Formats: sequence, structure tokens, C-alpha cells
Amino acid sequence: MVKKDYKVGFEDIILRRAKKDDNMEEIAKLLYETDPYIYPFWFNDDINEAVKVLVREMQKPGFIYHYENCYVAYDFEKNKIVGVVCAIDPTTDLDYDYSKLKSVNDHYKFTIEHYVEEIIEEVQKKKYMYLVNVSVDVEYRSNNIGKRMLTYFIEQMHEAGFDEIGFDCLMHNLPAKNLYHSLGFKEVSEGFGFDGTDHSTVEIVFFKKKSSAYTQKDFQMLPDYDVKKNDLAREDFIFDALKAKGRV
Repeated sequence: MVKKDYKVGFEDIILRRAKKDDNMEEIAKLLYETDPYIYPFWFNDDINEAVKVLVREMQKPGFIYHYENCYVAYDFEKNKIVGVVCAIDPTTDLDYDYSKLKSVNDHYKFTIEHYVEEIIEEVQKKKYMYLVNVSVDVEYRSNNIGKRMLTYFIEQMHEAGFDEIGFDCLMHNLPAKNLYHSLGFKEVSEGFGFDGTDHSTVEIVFFKKKSSAYTQKDFQMLPDYDVKKNDLAREDFIFDALKAKGRV
């Protein structure tokens, strides 16, 4: 796995795995904003409740949204997390007891049984990497942060030995679909997603991609990369680029 953070997009944005001392409220808000159906239904349209619950549970091993399952885009200058990718795989610690959360109310119970636990079962059965959430702060969108965040994540998964990544996307979310297509993801099937009922009419499309290592073209997205040098020594280049700008 790549050990060092590296910068993308804005002048002061880096990508890395989430840390225990990160601002979990910022991550929780991004998770909530990922889907217009799942989290508003789960938390009764109360983002404050969602943030409180997610922040508390994200600290607990085995929870699907545990911070170790998250990769973030971090604005170094503003000290703010502006993007998140949450993903799980068959080796992820998912040994979490959801019974207490299920007992909160019917919305909690329904969401956990018909969304959270179904995802966990699917991943453990199919044995591939599953993207649970991809979200970028609204103020930072349209700056290729999502694309570069996913490019970084795909490389991480390739180095970790996972050769297939899957997830679903709302059928009408054209910007997201265009992003996934641009990264080489293929639509493999269609279906209906979670909307809080047993007869959902929310149309979704399933994507999959074989992960692969970076190419020289990918590296052109990184700052100050000189294509003529044909330098694919990723970690040394990234570290040197950061060091030259006084970031490490």
C-alpha cells in the first residue's frame, strides 16, 4: 500500500486514508449526503442525529462506516475533509452487533436489515471490493476531486490485491455515471435501490471494474509531473513533490 499522502486538485488538497483523530463530523456529513433516500430515511431527515450516531459508531471496530474503511480528500490549508470514499471487502472487520441500533426505531431497523446487512452479505458472498459511499463537499465539486479520489482508491485496491471493484449508482445521476464511465467502470446490470419500502421504484445501475496499476497518463493529473521524465517511481515522485512545496 502507498504510505505517503499526495496532493491533487486544489493547491492544498491531499488524499489519504482516514485517521482516528480526523474530524469525524465532517466525514459523517459527507456520508449522509451520499444518497437522497438511504440516510434521510434512516435518520428521519435529521442530519444532526445522523452525524451524532455515525460519529459515535464510526469509532467502533466492525461498523460498516468505521473510519478505517474510509479514504478522504483533505484540504490542508483549511484543515477540512472535503471528500470521502467508504469501501469494504471480504477481509474487512464487519463483526459489529447492530441489535442496539435496530432497537432505536422502525426506520433504523428497516435500513440496517434491508441495506446495511444486505451489502455486507453481498460482499462476503461475492468476494470483491464494494464502494459503499463516494461523496465530495458541494463547494468542492466540478474540480475533478471525485475522479482523482477514485483513481487513488483504485490504485490502493490494486496494490492490496483486489482485482475487482463494484458498487451501485442512482440511474438518474448522470454526472456520477459519467465519472464512473470515465474511469473505466462498466454497467453490468440494473435494478431497484433502497427507498425505505419493500417495493422500491428507485432505479439503480450496478458498476464493476477490474482494478489496474497507474499508467503514465494517470500521473499527468498529479502536480508538477514532467511527462518527459517517464518517471513512474510513484512514491518517490509524490514524496519529492510534496517536500519541494514544504508539505512534508
